[in-house]
Amino acid sequence: MELDASDLKRGLKFIVGTWTVDYLVNAWSNDLKHIPASEFKSEDGNDFSAVTYTFFEDHTLLMKNAANGQEEQGTWEQTGWGTFHYTLNGFLNLPNSDFLKAAETLEMRDGEYLVFALGFFAVALKKTEEGTVTEEPGIGDTEMSEADLTMTEIAGKYEVAKAMAMIGDEFSLFSKEEVIRDLDRRIASGEIDEDEKREMMQLFDVIVEFTPDHRVLQWMKIPEGVSEEEIRAAVEAGEIGPVENGYFTREEKAWKALDGKYYYDTGEHREMFGEEQSSWDELKADEEGLLEFGSGMMKLRKM
Repeated sequence: MELDASDLKRGLKFIVGTWTVDYLVNAWSNDLKHIPASEFKSEDGNDFSAVTYTFFEDHTLLMKNAANGQEEQGTWEQTGWGTFHYTLNGFLNLPNSDFLKAAETLEMRDGEYLVFALGFFAVALKKTEEGTVTEEPGIGDTEMSEADLTMTEIAGKYEVAKAMAMIGDEFSLFSKEEVIRDLDRRIASGEIDEDEKREMMQLFDVIVEFTPDHRVLQWMKIPEGVSEEEIRAAVEAGEIGPVENGYFTREEKAWKALDGKYYYDTGEHREMFGEEQSSWDELKADEEGLLEFGSGMMKLRKM
């Protein structure tokens, strides 16, 4: 499995901190009962409750046994979405074998435990103290350099070249011409009327403008039948923005250039697994030179 940046970030935040042995399970038991770490005694009479693992964001770790003062340093890496490998370096005095390999493999369980195998025992660690993970500045927090500020090639007005639509049984990106042909077919068959066609085509009436001063404006057609007085009142009330050539704008967004790439703020609130995600998307051109926009709901062509 190939891990992307978000997978690695989630794994880092999950594992960094101090973990204590919480319980053990004997795979040969009839009920797979959880044995508290304080009740499971080793041959020397010590229990596992004194054992801690501290994982750091630089991929090092420190293992301690408070009962005998033993300490061992090691390293760790994420190997899968919920799996990690770490080095014991003799901490448990295991032979270099499959036994050791299993003991050095950690698996996430129930979103709160890390489990490794020690022979026919499963050893479950539970986090007792959060560690420090340095947050990298997001796109919105990063200032443009002088070189970034010279990147203004994207500035201009764009029409909607493709938009998400349902044609037949397929919901995908279709061109304006493809959507018109399908709507005309549905009109001919009596499925829809001309008013419904006009409503469905409104998405293609949008014009997106990237201004040289890093604003993103979405120009929308003023609906038919709206008077000049109504338009003027809406502008004065702040309900709509500037009006130009039969189009109006609403809230402005922002765009920026960073390290040779363009980004814009969608303004969307996004979360994944309870963690807030960036509202900024990259403005990437496809093989036809069309810009992906609107969280993938449309593609733009420069006018």
